Amino acid sequence: MDLDYEEDSQAAMDANFVGAGKGGLIEVQAAGEAGPFPPEKLPQMLELARQGMAQLTRIQEAVLAPCMPLPW
Repeated sequence: MDLDYEEDSQAAMDANFVGAGKGGLIEVQAAGEAGPFPPEKLPQMLELARQGMAQLTRIQEAVLAPCMPLPW
């Protein structure tokens, strides 16, 4: 999960999240673009990213399931 360029270029904090099909995390990357950020923002961003990754996983499964068996 990552913001598109328009949102990303305006953000005071940038974070990228990469997840696996069963909900595990592969990569988490965050930076304060305008300086330090409050630590309590990280759990909030992680929760939003997990919701987005779950939605993307559902879409991917719906598209791929008719074509191939899914390992997860």
